[in-house]
Amino acid sequence: MLDTNTYEVLYKKDPLPVARLVKSGRLIVYGCKAIRDELREIPTTVRVGGKSYRNMLLSLYDEFTENHSCPLESLAETLAEEYWQAYKGGVAKRKMMPDFLIVAIATIHRLDIIVSGDEKTMKSGPALRAYKQVNEKKSLETPKFISLEQLVRL
Repeated sequence: MLDTNTYEVLYKKDPLPVARLVKSGRLIVYGCKAIRDELREIPTTVRVGGKSYRNMLLSLYDEFTENHSCPLESLAETLAEEYWQAYKGGVAKRKMMPDFLIVAIATIHRLDIIVSGDEKTMKSGPALRAYKQVNEKKSLETPKFISLEQLVRL
């Protein structure tokens, strides 16, 4: 699963290496409502090269996740709330919950990795401790977090 910020980085840099991995079948990218919703929150007025930045990122998301979407279930919402209860990082709940939902969905659907560069929230020490603590208690496997650079080297 690619975190929301990864789509922005891919667009700004070069989506081609990841596109090649997807097209070759070496990488299956799963999406979810939480990521799509975050992308949809980008104002339609933001333009890059005269085109809607939001629409470009949503198109990239759709291209990479083609027919691979994990549903947002109440179980994921409950797990995300448990991450929040275990989290001791000082970032507001409204900022953390989308990340916690993404991790919960990936965990429940047993996805291997989450690609993210979000060191301040999703991959922060307190967040990683919360995932580990809650998932160990529930005998769930926490996905591995890697950077986009690590993904391209796979």
